[in-house]
Amino acid sequence: MKDTPSNATSGGPTSAVRALQVLLLIAASACTADRQSRRDTAWAAHFTSAAERIEARARAMGMARLHGRAREQAELRGWMETLSTEMALGGAEAEGPGHYALGCGERALGREAEALAHLEAAWNAGFRVPRVAWVRAQILSERYRVMRLEALAAPDADERKAREQDAEQRYREPVLTLLRQAAGAGFPSAKYGAALVALHEGRLDAALALLEVVGTKHPWFVEARLLRADVFLLRAAERGKEGRKAEAGADLTAGLQALQGARTTAESFAPAHLAQARFTQAAMNLTQSAFGGPLRLSHDDEDDEEPGPAKQSLAALDMAARVDAGHAGFACEKARFLAWLAERPNTYVDLLALRSKAIEAAQHTLALDPASPCGPMEWSRVMVQEAEEVLKRGSVDIYTLGAALERLETLPPSARDLGFHLLRARLLQSWTDGDRQVGSWKVGTNGWLHREQAIEAWRSVLAIEARVPAYWVRLGELLLVRGSDPTATDGDADLKRAQEAFGKCMRGGFKKAPEVWRLGARILVAQALRQRARGEMAPRRFEEATRLIRNGLIDAARDASLHYELGLILLEQAKETWERGGDPSALLDQAEAAQAEAATLEPTLELGRFGQAAVHAARAEYAWRRGADPTEEADRADAFYSQVFPVMEPWKELRAEGRLKASLSLAHHLLEQGLDPEPALKRAMTDFGGLDQFRMDRVLLHRAHGARFGLRARHSARTNPEKAETEFSDAEKHYTEALKAEPSSQEARLEAGHLFREWAAARKAAKQDPEPLLSRGLALADALLVERPNWPEALLLRAALLRTKDPGSAQARANRDAALKANANLAPGWRRQFPEDPPSKP
Repeated sequence: MKDTPSNATSGGPTSAVRALQVLLLIAASACTADRQSRRDTAWAAHFTSAAERIEARARAMGMARLHGRAREQAELRGWMETLSTEMALGGAEAEGPGHYALGCGERALGREAEALAHLEAAWNAGFRVPRVAWVRAQILSERYRVMRLEALAAPDADERKAREQDAEQRYREPVLTLLRQAAGAGFPSAKYGAALVALHEGRLDAALALLEVVGTKHPWFVEARLLRADVFLLRAAERGKEGRKAEAGADLTAGLQALQGARTTAESFAPAHLAQARFTQAAMNLTQSAFGGPLRLSHDDEDDEEPGPAKQSLAALDMAARVDAGHAGFACEKARFLAWLAERPNTYVDLLALRSKAIEAAQHTLALDPASPCGPMEWSRVMVQEAEEVLKRGSVDIYTLGAALERLETLPPSARDLGFHLLRARLLQSWTDGDRQVGSWKVGTNGWLHREQAIEAWRSVLAIEARVPAYWVRLGELLLVRGSDPTATDGDADLKRAQEAFGKCMRGGFKKAPEVWRLGARILVAQALRQRARGEMAPRRFEEATRLIRNGLIDAARDASLHYELGLILLEQAKETWERGGDPSALLDQAEAAQAEAATLEPTLELGRFGQAAVHAARAEYAWRRGADPTEEADRADAFYSQVFPVMEPWKELRAEGRLKASLSLAHHLLEQGLDPEPALKRAMTDFGGLDQFRMDRVLLHRAHGARFGLRARHSARTNPEKAETEFSDAEKHYTEALKAEPSSQEARLEAGHLFREWAAARKAAKQDPEPLLSRGLALADALLVERPNWPEALLLRAALLRTKDPGSAQARANRDAALKANANLAPGWRRQFPEDPPSKP
């Protein structure tokens, strides 16, 4: 057979076969895809139906009369276990809708975080139907509103602003995006969805108008009433800021009515009861900080005929706990609310009751959930409150503070959020303040340790939240105290860091509270004093400090503490003016005026009277140094000090120091008039416990005793050299103790140097050898001049010592002339000491 050539194209049959295979594969794939689509649709329908059944069951439970829902919740959990099994058996096709149904179940059980995790898993698995977006939008919107209410409940205005910014930045766009994706979800009312959009766009009036329609048409839809209450509260906050007090008060009342309607409609819907407490806490703080509204500002009295918002809220939290007795979150909310109320009690009895109940609630939280961070946090918070109350009475409760810190630090690192660090910093700062009350502040003491811990605690706070000026103020205050400590190893660096903290307070659009201005001014004064200790004058720092306080007074003219602070700065500025040889009278007048204003604004705080007394004590000292009679000013200082009865140890010590200063000026004057200084000394020694008030500052205590024995010795030297020798020796022992406690104290060394000069003069008059005493005095003067070059006081001390050693000393005259050239105010004192050697005329 011959082969017959084919006319077909080469490879044609093979291509046809391949084409047929492809068609068969496509057809097979189409059948598979159709089955896949049917399975997807079936699983979606099944789980969506299950989610609807869960939501309907949960709503029915909530709408029932008040009852415990443990059995019904167990039923829901049983359904969810079945759904979990079905989702696992269904494979990838069941994963998206299965997670959606489980998310609805977790939400019905009040487990928001778990619900959101399931819903996000459903979305990530490709199940992106409007229903998933709708439920996610609701949960995120609820979180947004909780954050906004928590922000309103914050005591600090800047903290409120920061929390509001966080809520907007975290939830505004995500919720609006989800609401757009939820179009067609078939939620109860399109107007409710529109109201959520209006809320997150800041259109509160529009949101309220929409919700009023929803509430009328769907009275069973309690979520709309809860949203309406929150919107009323947010609008009340806005109106309060605008000064529209009556309208804001009406909004708060309407919000409470909406909450009451929701709770009456759905007695077994726990979130409605929980909302009452959150609303009340925010509203009470709002009325206290923004305007005088209709709400009680503290816990209601037990005998009130009609319970106010606070008592109603506690009752609502108890109802939430009845609905879901095993929910640790409700016990936690009650502990938080009680601890918050305990910060603002009506009476001391009320305070004790609130704290006791708060601890019970915290303990109950731990019983329900031993891993709950809320229990230790709120328990510790109450203990810190108790310790702070004791501190106000002038004592330190070390046991309570230690126990609170120990309990707080049981929290694992994962639970140590901003709230934890804030409470820990507050605790350690209170402990530091208490340590300062009892004089524990030097390196190596417990007070020093707690201060270091407090500084690090506030740094931890600021690492998380750096926008709130109050936090920077707390850190700055601690750095300021450490930098002002005479034993500080690097005081200049600490003050620089404190200055940086103050700079953080001044940046941004936050309100500058009085404590911000006060911190800045105190840092400048501390820096000026450190410069003074090195022999440098810093008038500009004092001028800048007064400018800062006056800036603060522009917005807080009725803040007594700012007027008091201004008076103190002017008093220190007057001292520097004196030391430069100027006349401090004008600055003293300004200081007295500022303290008088402080006393007028806050007569019960005693700040102004303290300040006025300090001004008169300074006037008495300058009068004596000028050679005038200080009696009148010393008497005025005593009169003001006798009007104050401080509880805190530092204030007691401040009063004793001021009275001693005035008395010493008068005692020096009496001695120089040839009179016995003892009557003036007794005045400071007998009233208010005398020198025993110096329990904290051992340096000041020994300086006071040294000055007292020194004055007595100088008087005795005129008639009884033996007695004088004993009294000089006693004075020297006290100055030795003072310098053991604080070797760097320039004031103690200057006073000790003058003591040695007077003692040497007495020995010289008694024909005894004064040389050892003069050598010790000169050693002190020389050391002071190394630290503080050309210090007029030290130069004049050196001149006096050399003049006593050798009346014709040229070096003594040179030192004298240099001192009086730098500060002519010292000339009268030199003339009284050495009338035979008047200073050279300028």
